[in-house]
Amino acid sequence: MSNFIEKQIVWSKGGTKKEIAKQTSWSSSRDYSGLGGFEVRAWDFSTFVACTAITSKGISNNKYFQIPVDKIEEFCHSLMEAKKIMESNNEKI
Repeated sequence: MSNFIEKQIVWSKGGTKKEIAKQTSWSSSRDYSGLGGFEVRAWDFSTFVACTAITSKGISNNKYFQIPVDKIEEFCHSLMEAKKIMESNNEKI
């Protein structure tokens, strides 16, 4: 039996005007949609973490990306660095 984790990080739920205003965006050369969060999944036998988009219609299985296990810390560190820059800039406003 394998171990599995599935977590959702959600910042917008549903399709009301109020919720749509909270959405960020997902875009590619072929697609654009509002982004309300991500579902993060990992299995103990895998070599990557899967991140699937959550739109106003729910989980969108055709919108996802994968992060290799050996790059997760670097990815998280980069996000935290970006957060610090934005927070310090917002304090100046």
